[in-house]
Amino acid sequence: MDEYINTGAYLRLLWDELRANMEAALQERGFEDVSPSHGWIFHHTKDEGSRITELAAAAHITKQSMSALVAQLEEAGYVRRKPDPSDKRAALLFLTAKGKKVRDAGRQINFDFEKKWEARIGSADYALLRKLLAQLCETTAGSRS
Repeated sequence: MDEYINTGAYLRLLWDELRANMEAALQERGFEDVSPSHGWIFHHTKDEGSRITELAAAAHITKQSMSALVAQLEEAGYVRRKPDPSDKRAALLFLTAKGKKVRDAGRQINFDFEKKWEARIGSADYALLRKLLAQLCETTAGSRS
């Protein structure tokens, strides 16, 4: 047991590597005002609009914290709010053209970065790693319901 390293430690090292790469690559592309904490918004905002409560739930943070992040992105021109036609008390959040550029850049940055991981361990092992991680995520999501 003394030699055991928690799997979470490995996952954290990889997450930190991925996040640092994303932050540096976005800055190189001129998106200096985007931080890793904004990532959930770019990743989860639907084309048909998303409520702040949905985004907060996806990110596992409070509605108040998500509202603060959205306000930062709204001020910078990455997102805009529109009234929700199905509920006059609520608003839907949409990515602007500028926000879609960040989303698309982020997807490409991560794809390119993951190719480096794939090269380090080989295509077959990387495909297996992704498959097993997806299985763990599916079973984890199912256990939360």
